[in-house]
Amino acid sequence: MRLRRVLVLLMVLDFCGRGAAHADPAASKNNEGNRLYDQKKLDEALKQYTDAQASRPGSPELHYNIGNVLYRKGQLGKAVEEYLRAQAAKDPRLAQAATFNRGNALLKQGRLQDAVNAYVQSLRARPDDRDAKRNLELALRLLKEQQKKQSQEPQPKDDPSKKPQESPQSASQQQGDRKPPALKSPSQMSQEEARRILDALRDQEKEGVKKHAQATAPEERTPEEDW
Repeated sequence: MRLRRVLVLLMVLDFCGRGAAHADPAASKNNEGNRLYDQKKLDEALKQYTDAQASRPGSPELHYNIGNVLYRKGQLGKAVEEYLRAQAAKDPRLAQAATFNRGNALLKQGRLQDAVNAYVQSLRARPDDRDAKRNLELALRLLKEQQKKQSQEPQPKDDPSKKPQESPQSASQQQGDRKPPALKSPSQMSQEEARRILDALRDQEKEGVKKHAQATAPEERTPEEDW
């Protein structure tokens, strides 16, 4: 799973102007954090990012960079929280990258249904994201295997000799206190729904390839920005 990251933090300081960014302590600390991150000095990088938050509290870009450090350190639960905060970014590219990375963290945690939801959300923001498509396919396959394995596990049998005797009154009382089944959360997506979205995106991609092949001349494209 490829982790995406912002190599330099310019967006958080755009409103200050490019000239002022060089003097801003948040930009300086973030850039130092990026340098340390590239050197795999994760603890030092994390300190620089968190220090930068003193003057830029709530910055989605800093939450994103901190999430990447925590992901590399194996602190996946905290990384998920940071990516969620980073998804509030106004820049749609950063928000989508944070959603994608959140899906990776959830997948590594084994939270397969949540990972599926994150990858679908990522693809809705950027339907041409092949990495998100591949990871969604992986998450769906693992989820299916997990459910198949659970269905094949032998269910424990009740031992009648160890079952406590209940009076009719207590049994009826328990039935009256029984809670109704929990309703399905609107944010939870079924495997079938996720697969339909994935199939639709594949069809769109095939149609795009077909139209491109029918063009009279190849279209030049600029390289995609590396996160």
